[in-house]
Amino acid sequence: MRLTDELGAWAARQRWYAGKSHRPRFRILDAQPASGGATRYLLMDDAGALPTLYNVPLARISAPADGDDVVARDGDDYLVDATRDTGFTVGTLAEMGVDVTRVTGSRVLTGEQSNTSIVYDVDGEPTIILKLFRTLHHGENPDVTVQRVLSDSGSPFVPRFFGSLDAEWPDIGRDSGAARGTLGFAQEFLRGVRDGWAVALEAARENRDFTDAARDLGIAVAGVHGALGAALDTTEAAAEQVEATGAAWRRRLSIAANEVPAVADRVEAIGALYDAALARPWPHLQRIHGDLHLGQVLAVPAGGWRIVDFEGEPLRPMAERAIPDLPPRDVAGMLRSFDYAGAVGDGPDPMGWASACRDAFVESYAAAPGAIDLDPVLLRALVLDKAVYESIYEARNRPDWLPVPLAGIDAALA
Repeated sequence: MRLTDELGAWAARQRWYAGKSHRPRFRILDAQPASGGATRYLLMDDAGALPTLYNVPLARISAPADGDDVVARDGDDYLVDATRDTGFTVGTLAEMGVDVTRVTGSRVLTGEQSNTSIVYDVDGEPTIILKLFRTLHHGENPDVTVQRVLSDSGSPFVPRFFGSLDAEWPDIGRDSGAARGTLGFAQEFLRGVRDGWAVALEAARENRDFTDAARDLGIAVAGVHGALGAALDTTEAAAEQVEATGAAWRRRLSIAANEVPAVADRVEAIGALYDAALARPWPHLQRIHGDLHLGQVLAVPAGGWRIVDFEGEPLRPMAERAIPDLPPRDVAGMLRSFDYAGAVGDGPDPMGWASACRDAFVESYAAAPGAIDLDPVLLRALVLDKAVYESIYEARNRPDWLPVPLAGIDAALA
C-alpha cells in the first residue's frame, strides 16, 4: 500500500499526469521487468471519467545521486525515475532494434507534457530521440504507424524512424484477458530545429514576410497526405460518415452558441455554410495528422520543414485515432494557426500578415504532388468548425483571446 501511495503521489505531480481535474485513485495494475534491471509499473487511475493507465518505469538503487528523481523507498533501497538511468534508457533503445554500440549518453528533455522524450548522443553528438508514452492504450500508437510508413516511403517531411517497443498488460474487458500497446518509439533527432510556432510568431511580430515558409509548409503537408494515401487505406466518404461529421459540427456550434453570444448571433450563417459543405462531393477519407498547427512542425536549418506528433489526442482510444478522416482538416488547422500567430505576434498588420500566409499555404498545397483537392466550401466549413471550437476554449480559459476565433469565423463567413 505504501508503494502505491508514494508512486501515486509522485505521478500526480508530473506534467504528463492527465487527471489534474479530479482527485486520483491509483492502483498498481502490473509490475513488469524492464531494461537495465528496472521495473515498469503500470499505474491505473480509475477516479476520472475514463480509467487511465500510466507507464512508470522505475530503477532500484541503494543510494540516490545528484540528478536522481526519487519516487519511493522500498526497504533500504530507493526507487527512482528510470528515464534518467542509463541502463534503462540505453537498454530500451536496444530493445527497439537500434544499434547502441556508439551511444555515449542520454538525457531527458524538459518541458514535455503528455510524454517523456529522451535524447541520445552517438559518438558525442545528439542523434536519436526516444518518445516514451506515459498513457497506454490497446493498439499501436498512430505516431508509430504513421511515422514508420512515412519514413519507409522515403518522405523528406518527417524525421527518420528507427524502431518501437510494445508491451502487454492485464485487461479483463478483453476476451483474451490482456491488452497490447506501444510503450514508445525512436526517431532521428534533428539538431538546431526551431518550433514552427516560435518561428512564425517572431516573423509576425516583426511583420516579416513569411510566405516562402508558408509555401514550403504547404508542400510538406501535401507530401505527407500523398504518402499516407498511397501507403494506408483510403475510403470513400459514405453518407453516414458525412452525416456524423455534420452532427459533430452542429454539436460544437450549439455549445458555442450557448456560451459565446457573438457565436449565437452567427448561428444561422454558420449553419448555412455547413449545409452547403455537407452537400458537396467529398474527397476520400484517409489517415491524416489530425491535430496540425504550427506547434507540430519543426523548422530545420537550411532543411525545410518536418512534421511531427502524429499521436492524436492522447486520451482517445487508439481505434478512434486510426479512423480515416478528411485531409482538408489538416489544412484548416494550419490556416487557423496562421491567424493565431498573426494575432498573438501583434505586429503592425496582423490580419494582412496572416492572410498572406494563408494564401501562400493553400496555393502551394493545391499545386504540390500528392495534394488532395481542396473544395473551397468544404475547407471553409472545416475552418469554421475549428474556429467555433476555439471560441469555446477561449471563452472558458482565455477570454482575452476570444476575438481571435471570432475574427476567424467572420473571415470564413465573408
